[in-house]
Amino acid sequence: MFERLMTGLHASLVAAFAVLATAAVMLGRGFELLAATGGMGAWWFIAAWLLLSAMIAVLPEAIVRWKAGLRITAIALVVTALAGLRQDVPLAVEMSVSLIVLAALLLFAASRLQARVLKKINRPQAAVTVARTATDWPRRLSWWVLALCMLEAFRLSHLGIGDQQKAIGCLGMLIAFFVMLPSLSVSTWYPRLASACWLLSAVFLAGVAWTSSNISSAGGTVLVAMCASLLWFAVRQDTDKSELPQ
Repeated sequence: MFERLMTGLHASLVAAFAVLATAAVMLGRGFELLAATGGMGAWWFIAAWLLLSAMIAVLPEAIVRWKAGLRITAIALVVTALAGLRQDVPLAVEMSVSLIVLAALLLFAASRLQARVLKKINRPQAAVTVARTATDWPRRLSWWVLALCMLEAFRLSHLGIGDQQKAIGCLGMLIAFFVMLPSLSVSTWYPRLASACWLLSAVFLAGVAWTSSNISSAGGTVLVAMCASLLWFAVRQDTDKSELPQ
Protein backbone atom coordinates (compact mmCIF):
# COMPACT_ATOMS: atom_id res chain seq x y z
CA MET A 1 0.00 0.00 0.00
CA PHE A 2 2.88 2.34 0.73
CA GLU A 3 4.23 1.90 -2.81
CA ARG A 4 0.75 2.65 -4.20
CA LEU A 5 0.59 5.89 -2.24
CA MET A 6 4.05 6.96 -3.40
CA THR A 7 3.09 6.21 -7.01
CA GLY A 8 -0.03 8.30 -6.57
CA LEU A 9 1.95 11.19 -5.10
CA HIS A 10 4.43 11.08 -8.00
CA ALA A 11 1.81 10.79 -10.73
CA SER A 12 -0.60 13.46 -9.45
CA LEU A 13 1.77 16.29 -8.49
CA VAL A 14 1.51 18.28 -11.73
CA ALA A 15 -2.23 17.66 -11.92
CA ALA A 16 -2.67 19.14 -8.43
CA PHE A 17 -0.79 22.28 -9.49
CA ALA A 18 -2.99 22.51 -12.59
CA VAL A 19 -6.16 22.20 -10.50
CA LEU A 20 -4.98 25.02 -8.24
CA ALA A 21 -4.06 27.16 -11.26
CA THR A 22 -7.50 26.62 -12.78
CA ALA A 23 -9.21 27.65 -9.55
CA ALA A 24 -7.03 30.77 -9.30
CA VAL A 25 -7.79 31.76 -12.90
CA MET A 26 -11.54 31.18 -12.66
CA LEU A 27 -12.09 32.73 -9.22
CA GLY A 28 -9.59 35.58 -9.53
CA ARG A 29 -9.18 37.74 -6.43
CA GLY A 30 -11.85 35.74 -4.66
CA PHE A 31 -9.40 32.86 -4.32
CA GLU A 32 -6.37 34.16 -2.44
CA LEU A 33 -3.31 31.88 -2.52
CA LEU A 34 -0.49 33.69 -0.74
CA ALA A 35 -0.23 33.17 2.98
CA ALA A 36 1.09 36.71 3.45
CA THR A 37 -2.30 38.07 2.38
CA GLY A 38 -4.39 35.57 4.30
CA GLY A 39 -4.57 32.93 1.60
CA MET A 40 -4.50 29.17 2.07
CA GLY A 41 -2.95 28.15 -1.23
CA ALA A 42 -0.58 25.62 0.31
CA TRP A 43 -3.40 23.83 2.12
CA TRP A 44 -5.65 23.80 -0.95
CA PHE A 45 -2.79 22.33 -2.97
CA ILE A 46 -2.11 19.62 -0.38
CA ALA A 47 -5.82 18.72 -0.27
CA ALA A 48 -6.02 18.43 -4.08
CA TRP A 49 -2.73 16.49 -4.20
CA LEU A 50 -3.81 13.96 -1.56
CA LEU A 51 -7.24 13.52 -3.16
CA LEU A 52 -5.79 12.83 -6.61
CA SER A 53 -3.13 10.57 -5.09
CA ALA A 54 -5.79 8.50 -3.33
CA MET A 55 -7.78 8.19 -6.56
CA ILE A 56 -4.71 6.83 -8.36
CA ALA A 57 -3.52 4.63 -5.49
CA VAL A 58 -6.71 2.54 -5.42
CA LEU A 59 -6.19 1.37 -9.01
CA PRO A 60 -5.16 -2.30 -9.24
CA GLU A 61 -1.90 -2.44 -11.23
CA ALA A 62 1.20 -0.25 -11.37
CA ILE A 63 0.98 0.27 -15.12
CA VAL A 64 -2.69 1.30 -14.78
CA ARG A 65 -1.79 3.80 -12.05
CA TRP A 66 0.89 5.47 -14.18
CA LYS A 67 -1.42 5.65 -17.21
CA ALA A 68 -4.17 7.17 -15.06
CA GLY A 69 -1.73 9.73 -13.66
CA LEU A 70 -0.62 10.80 -17.14
CA ARG A 71 -4.20 11.08 -18.39
CA ILE A 72 -5.44 12.98 -15.34
CA THR A 73 -2.53 15.41 -15.73
CA ALA A 74 -3.32 15.89 -19.42
CA ILE A 75 -6.98 16.59 -18.68
CA ALA A 76 -6.06 19.04 -15.91
CA LEU A 77 -3.70 20.93 -18.25
CA VAL A 78 -6.37 21.19 -20.96
CA VAL A 79 -8.89 22.50 -18.43
CA THR A 80 -6.34 25.08 -17.24
CA ALA A 81 -5.75 26.18 -20.84
CA LEU A 82 -9.48 26.57 -21.50
CA ALA A 83 -9.93 28.50 -18.24
CA GLY A 84 -7.21 30.94 -19.28
CA LEU A 85 -8.84 31.49 -22.67
CA ARG A 86 -12.25 31.98 -21.09
CA GLN A 87 -10.99 34.57 -18.60
CA ASP A 88 -8.78 36.26 -21.24
CA VAL A 89 -5.76 36.36 -18.96
CA PRO A 90 -2.43 37.82 -20.20
CA LEU A 91 -0.63 35.52 -22.67
CA ALA A 92 -3.66 33.22 -22.64
CA VAL A 93 -3.22 32.01 -26.23
CA GLU A 94 0.51 31.25 -25.90
CA MET A 95 0.12 29.46 -22.59
CA SER A 96 -2.91 27.52 -23.81
CA VAL A 97 -1.05 26.26 -26.87
CA SER A 98 1.86 25.18 -24.69
CA LEU A 99 -0.38 23.38 -22.21
CA ILE A 100 -2.37 21.62 -24.93
CA VAL A 101 0.81 20.44 -26.66
CA LEU A 102 2.12 19.13 -23.34
CA ALA A 103 -1.21 17.40 -22.69
CA ALA A 104 -1.04 15.75 -26.12
CA LEU A 105 2.47 14.47 -25.35
CA LEU A 106 1.28 13.04 -22.04
CA LEU A 107 -1.66 11.27 -23.70
CA PHE A 108 0.70 9.86 -26.32
CA ALA A 109 3.05 8.65 -23.59
CA ALA A 110 0.13 7.02 -21.75
CA SER A 111 -0.94 5.21 -24.93
CA ARG A 112 2.58 3.89 -25.51
CA LEU A 113 3.22 2.86 -21.92
CA GLN A 114 3.13 -0.89 -21.46
CA ALA A 115 4.43 -3.42 -19.00
CA ARG A 116 7.61 -5.30 -19.77
CA VAL A 117 7.08 -8.96 -20.65
CA LEU A 118 9.25 -11.03 -18.34
CA LYS A 119 10.47 -14.58 -18.72
CA LYS A 120 9.12 -16.90 -16.08
CA ILE A 121 11.76 -18.72 -14.06
CA ASN A 122 10.78 -21.88 -12.22
CA ARG A 123 11.88 -21.44 -8.63
CA PRO A 124 10.17 -21.76 -5.26
CA GLN A 125 7.86 -18.83 -4.57
CA ALA A 126 8.73 -18.79 -0.89
CA ALA A 127 12.42 -18.39 -1.66
CA VAL A 128 11.70 -15.48 -4.01
CA THR A 129 9.58 -13.73 -1.35
CA VAL A 130 12.26 -14.17 1.32
CA ALA A 131 14.98 -12.92 -1.05
CA ARG A 132 13.01 -9.80 -1.99
CA THR A 133 12.26 -9.02 1.64
CA ALA A 134 15.90 -9.49 2.60
CA THR A 135 17.21 -7.22 -0.15
CA ASP A 136 14.50 -4.54 0.02
CA TRP A 137 14.42 -3.73 3.74
CA PRO A 138 17.04 -0.91 3.51
CA ARG A 139 14.93 0.79 0.84
CA ARG A 140 11.72 0.29 2.77
CA LEU A 141 13.31 1.79 5.86
CA SER A 142 14.57 4.72 3.76
CA TRP A 143 11.06 5.38 2.46
CA TRP A 144 9.73 5.64 6.01
CA VAL A 145 12.60 7.93 7.00
CA LEU A 146 11.86 10.10 3.97
CA ALA A 147 8.18 10.32 4.92
CA LEU A 148 9.16 11.26 8.48
CA CYS A 149 11.54 13.97 7.23
CA MET A 150 8.87 15.41 4.94
CA LEU A 151 6.28 15.53 7.71
CA GLU A 152 8.66 17.15 10.19
CA ALA A 153 9.86 19.71 7.62
CA PHE A 154 6.26 20.54 6.75
CA ARG A 155 5.41 20.93 10.44
CA LEU A 156 8.31 23.29 11.01
CA SER A 157 7.61 25.37 7.90
CA HIS A 158 3.95 25.93 8.82
CA LEU A 159 3.75 25.54 12.60
CA GLY A 160 7.27 26.45 13.67
CA ILE A 161 7.82 29.28 16.14
CA GLY A 162 9.76 32.15 14.64
CA ASP A 163 11.22 32.79 11.21
CA GLN A 164 14.25 30.58 11.84
CA GLN A 165 12.21 27.41 12.36
CA LYS A 166 10.02 28.19 9.37
CA ALA A 167 13.14 28.68 7.21
CA ILE A 168 14.58 25.38 8.46
CA GLY A 169 11.32 23.63 7.57
CA CYS A 170 11.29 25.11 4.06
CA LEU A 171 14.91 24.08 3.51
CA GLY A 172 14.14 20.59 4.78
CA MET A 173 11.24 20.25 2.35
CA LEU A 174 13.47 21.31 -0.54
CA ILE A 175 16.15 18.77 0.42
CA ALA A 176 13.63 15.96 0.90
CA PHE A 177 11.66 16.64 -2.26
CA PHE A 178 14.40 17.52 -4.74
CA VAL A 179 17.33 15.39 -3.50
CA MET A 180 16.20 12.52 -1.31
CA LEU A 181 12.96 11.57 -3.09
CA PRO A 182 14.28 11.36 -6.70
CA SER A 183 17.43 9.48 -5.68
CA LEU A 184 15.49 6.98 -3.57
CA SER A 185 13.09 6.41 -6.46
CA VAL A 186 15.96 4.99 -8.57
CA SER A 187 17.72 3.22 -5.70
CA THR A 188 16.52 -0.16 -6.96
CA TRP A 189 18.84 0.16 -9.96
CA TYR A 190 21.37 2.74 -8.71
CA PRO A 191 21.76 2.18 -4.95
CA ARG A 192 25.15 3.88 -4.67
CA LEU A 193 23.92 6.98 -6.48
CA ALA A 194 21.03 7.13 -4.02
CA SER A 195 23.44 6.64 -1.14
CA ALA A 196 25.63 9.52 -2.34
CA CYS A 197 22.61 11.84 -2.65
CA TRP A 198 21.38 10.90 0.81
CA LEU A 199 24.85 11.44 2.24
CA LEU A 200 24.85 14.91 0.64
CA SER A 201 21.45 15.55 2.22
CA ALA A 202 22.83 14.48 5.60
CA VAL A 203 25.68 16.97 5.19
CA PHE A 204 23.18 19.77 4.47
CA LEU A 205 21.08 18.81 7.48
CA ALA A 206 24.18 18.65 9.66
CA GLY A 207 25.08 22.17 8.58
CA VAL A 208 21.60 23.38 9.48
CA ALA A 209 21.77 21.64 12.86
CA TRP A 210 25.21 23.12 13.57
CA THR A 211 24.21 26.70 12.79
CA SER A 212 20.76 26.65 14.39
CA SER A 213 21.00 23.99 17.16
CA ASN A 214 17.74 22.52 15.89
CA ILE A 215 16.92 19.10 17.39
CA SER A 216 14.85 17.98 14.41
CA SER A 217 17.71 18.70 12.02
CA ALA A 218 20.14 16.79 14.22
CA GLY A 219 17.82 13.78 14.41
CA GLY A 220 17.24 13.93 10.67
CA THR A 221 20.98 14.01 10.06
CA VAL A 222 21.47 10.78 12.02
CA LEU A 223 18.60 8.95 10.31
CA VAL A 224 19.52 10.10 6.80
CA ALA A 225 23.20 9.22 7.29
CA MET A 226 22.21 5.77 8.57
CA CYS A 227 20.00 5.16 5.53
CA ALA A 228 22.77 6.41 3.23
CA SER A 229 25.14 3.79 4.61
CA LEU A 230 22.49 1.08 4.23
CA LEU A 231 21.74 2.08 0.64
CA TRP A 232 25.44 1.93 -0.24
CA PHE A 233 25.46 -1.82 0.53
CA ALA A 234 21.97 -2.49 -0.87
CA VAL A 235 21.69 -5.09 -3.61
CA ARG A 236 21.37 -3.66 -7.11
CA GLN A 237 18.53 -5.23 -9.08
CA ASP A 238 18.69 -5.70 -12.84
CA THR A 239 16.14 -3.65 -14.77
CA ASP A 240 15.05 -6.71 -16.74
CA LYS A 241 14.01 -8.44 -13.53
CA SER A 242 11.90 -5.54 -12.33
CA GLU A 243 8.37 -4.41 -13.04
CA LEU A 244 9.58 -1.15 -14.58
CA PRO A 245 7.24 -0.08 -17.42
CA GLN A 246 8.64 0.77 -20.81
